[in-house]
Amino acid sequence: MNQPGGFQFAICNALLILALIFPATTQAAGAQSLESFIALKPQWPELVDSTFRIEGRYAILTRDSLRMRNCDLPFKSTQQLKASGTSKVIEVSGRLAKETTSGKLYFEIDQIRFLPTDLQSLTERERAISRGAAKQWYELAEWATARGKFYNDDELLERAKVITRNGLKLERGELKELTPQALRQLSARVTVLGLDEALRLDWLHESLSLEWESLQKSAPKPDLTADEFDVTKDPLFQFLQKVDQDMPGATTRADNVLPLEVNEYRRNSVLTYRNANDSRRRKFERLFHVEVATAAIRRITKPDDSNGDEVANRLDEFLPEQHDLAEQHRDRELAFLSKNSATLSRNRLGELVQRCRDRKQEALAKEAITLWLTRREQSLRKDGVTGLIQIADDRLALLQDQPGAGALLLEALKLAPTNEDIHERLTKLGYQKVNDQWVQPQGAPLTPNSPQPAGAETDLERNIRLGVPKVDMTSAELLKCLGSPQSLTRVATSGGITETWIYRDGVTVRHTITVERKIQRGTAKVVAVQ
Repeated sequence: MNQPGGFQFAICNALLILALIFPATTQAAGAQSLESFIALKPQWPELVDSTFRIEGRYAILTRDSLRMRNCDLPFKSTQQLKASGTSKVIEVSGRLAKETTSGKLYFEIDQIRFLPTDLQSLTERERAISRGAAKQWYELAEWATARGKFYNDDELLERAKVITRNGLKLERGELKELTPQALRQLSARVTVLGLDEALRLDWLHESLSLEWESLQKSAPKPDLTADEFDVTKDPLFQFLQKVDQDMPGATTRADNVLPLEVNEYRRNSVLTYRNANDSRRRKFERLFHVEVATAAIRRITKPDDSNGDEVANRLDEFLPEQHDLAEQHRDRELAFLSKNSATLSRNRLGELVQRCRDRKQEALAKEAITLWLTRREQSLRKDGVTGLIQIADDRLALLQDQPGAGALLLEALKLAPTNEDIHERLTKLGYQKVNDQWVQPQGAPLTPNSPQPAGAETDLERNIRLGVPKVDMTSAELLKCLGSPQSLTRVATSGGITETWIYRDGVTVRHTITVERKIQRGTAKVVAVQ
């Protein structure tokens, strides 16, 4: 048979009130806490004549009344009340009552019993669960925290933190396997439980240390044959980012670390970090960063230092205190490139030479140019006069080697005594024609790149200065204007030689220039510019 709706509601309400009156956790067996009694305040009028056993702290106690802490309800007694000992914790038995005339509520005391202080009770409960599980310590800490907050008791709250910490340590001891992930989860719980930051960082550092130990053994070797290396996908650089995010001192340069501290941390990083104060911990966090960054950068360093600039950039980014080492890597890359410059394009050679000179490495710049010219000379000599002229121009432009350029022009002159391009170049180098013989200059000759005497600039000179090729330029003027082409094709006909000079910016063709050399004219001239 179904109960009426109003009756069902009354039953549920009564059960709720009983649950509040007799909570599961109390200090004195069978008594409810003052906190839970105050929570019933909206129901007090309905609970008049109901009996209660309440435990809590009192604020004032007189001969016939008392005031409980944080409770404005009067507690009255028909018997004389007397304080006992120093504890302010009591258990009061009695009932809710109402004044006949005023209708105000009060608590009528039947019996009062003095209890141990909260700290004494806490110590006794700690002793009882000394070998208990983590769950029991958490429950005790929860009681102490709630109690401390209700009574604004800082000492009780601090003791609650110690108990929570003990529970967390027990939870760690209950782990089946001490893994980086398990330690990271425990470190996160430190914050949730309101414990000190030192413990969170201690376990987080240990988690990272275990992960680092494993990563060094398992990380696959990087592919150093690729043109570019993506550090965002490398496991060591990813781990370095994690260290920098988790450890507050990891990204802060530490210049006052003693060798003794470095050795101590290397011997046992986990224990050394655990026993260190905050200041030393920041140093050790930086040492952790340095260790990981050094290993990560070392593994992307090619044995021949051909990626020295990339390595140097990483050093400056992650280890600025090792800038001198970064500079060494940059110089080593320049040395590698200089030794392998023979196969570079003219543009790439120019970039390399400029980098060398920017870094005051003139010897490397000269080595790069010399090797490049040596290989180019081997190739261009097959082109006879034209090739020798181009080699001479390159030696002047790149090395300012006037004697070497002159020797090459004289060699070309033997093959083509009437060639105007050769005559023009020899004259600018300071050679003179005496009795049909070209005589070496006595003083310092002008070179194709030397500034010309002041005067009105011609259209041709302006084009050369601005790097704008035009029809009717000689091959020598074209070389001054644009330098040597990236590629050159030559077609011989009965009337002379037609050459196609191609200049590129990377893969893009910038200029395609047709140069013709007529047999009867001797001098090569530009006939088309595209």
